[in-house]
Amino acid sequence: MITANNKDESFISVITVINRFTADPLSRLSEIQSSLDLNFSDYEIILVVQKSMQNVLSNKLLQILKDVPCIRYLQLSSDVNSDVIWSAGTENAIGDFIICFDLFNDPVSLIKDSVALCRQGNDVVVGTSKQKHSLMYNIIRPLTGWLLKLIDYHLPKNSTSFRCLSRRALNSILDTGRFYQQFFMQIQKSGYNHTVLEYTSLNKTNTRTVTEAIKKTLRLVVFNSTAPLRIMSFLGLAGSSLACIFSFYSIVLNLFRNDVVEGWTSTVFFMSMFASMQFVILSFIAEYLNRILVEQANANGYSIVFEKNSQVMINLDRINVLEQSTSQTDNLVQTGRDR
Repeated sequence: MITANNKDESFISVITVINRFTADPLSRLSEIQSSLDLNFSDYEIILVVQKSMQNVLSNKLLQILKDVPCIRYLQLSSDVNSDVIWSAGTENAIGDFIICFDLFNDPVSLIKDSVALCRQGNDVVVGTSKQKHSLMYNIIRPLTGWLLKLIDYHLPKNSTSFRCLSRRALNSILDTGRFYQQFFMQIQKSGYNHTVLEYTSLNKTNTRTVTEAIKKTLRLVVFNSTAPLRIMSFLGLAGSSLACIFSFYSIVLNLFRNDVVEGWTSTVFFMSMFASMQFVILSFIAEYLNRILVEQANANGYSIVFEKNSQVMINLDRINVLEQSTSQTDNLVQTGRDR
């Protein structure tokens, strides 16, 4: 709903993380808050901080809480990977639209533009920005792309961490219970409509390297799919089949040829049979591991030490009541209090 003062009354949650040192995060957060205050009636900025950044930025973070309204500061108990830290922020968000915002690279205008796209029926808005790639990265990219397609992971080219999610899309992701190590994968698999929002990053992104690509691909494949275990299981069965064939070949060769070295047939036969048994055993172990991974209990991937809130309010006279009972704008994602 758009009020008379042209503010959208949907509740907006903007999640940003601090996982490396920045000279002045206060000015950036103030810019985000000013933009939100200009365009939305209700909003929050969730600031998730890695453990290693707690002491480095403690004084500045306390100053932020004194000066900038609507900040929720979540301090994690340990350093975690990007999937976990983003999931920590989204799980604690209460907004109708939830935005994953890179404090160092994303322009503030993305917030309003992405919410507008989301309201048009795109429950998931994925940010894309042109990035540099090394020569070797471009060479192995088709292979990593094939591996990602194998686990049903499809993302737009040059996608970034920026996301805008409707509440129903986020609820669907949280209901799966398995998103701490695969947050962006679960977003992609939510089943809701998605669209791309292309933008220019504020800072020059680092060139993607082969090492980075291999590490990311392996983590995605291992944490997001049991396909590697199935492939190993298939290879085990194939190896056992070849071992059996070779053992029978040694017997046939001994029956039809007289120049076979004495003892060779029996040696090859028993070696092949034992190898076949080992391959079959490994295949069964892989299948049971696959079952365990699928059915295992899902424990939290992060822990919050404390939460602090802004000490200033936007408008002390504002009441949490809609000014109109009907919506004057389309909200095709059926999110929030104006559907």
